[in-house]
Amino acid sequence: MHFLNKVFNKFNRHYLNICYKTIDINENATLDYRCEIEEKNNITIGKKSILYKHVTIYKSAEGIVKIGNFSHVAPYGYFLISNQKIVIGDNVAIAKNCAFFCITNSIPKDKTMFFKDSYEVGDILIGNNVFIGANCVILPSTIIEDNVVIASNSTIKGQLKSGFLYGGNPVTIIKALEYE
Repeated sequence: MHFLNKVFNKFNRHYLNICYKTIDINENATLDYRCEIEEKNNITIGKKSILYKHVTIYKSAEGIVKIGNFSHVAPYGYFLISNQKIVIGDNVAIAKNCAFFCITNSIPKDKTMFFKDSYEVGDILIGNNVFIGANCVILPSTIIEDNVVIASNSTIKGQLKSGFLYGGNPVTIIKALEYE
């Protein structure tokens, strides 16, 4: 079965690169054939990057997805993009069940009808050498700088500075990362 998955994945990558002119999936990247992508355009996946099974990308035609080299999204990753963009750098590991929202409901200013036609939107930018633990939620207008680790089950919004371990709901600094 593993051999068949490799064959299906290779065929899927070639099919997408040939049929959709604004998709650029590196020949050494893996996009599992069981991934679901709405609006197959404006997608770039770098060298040796992997989107594992059941990764879902919902985006409009104007939305942009860029994944750098040597990065991966574990199974059941979820991306809701609309017209915004998600940029994921090199050497980024995203664990299972993480959700990325470039658009999400918010509380309206008049508070008469909660969550009706009231949205917060923004790009999500992730630097290089980042680890995002399982079951994290990344909200609109988030910037994660280089060399960051995020603990599992965290909710991320805003800017996370380089060189720290973050965790919690909402996410806060736990400690500085030690480099040897």
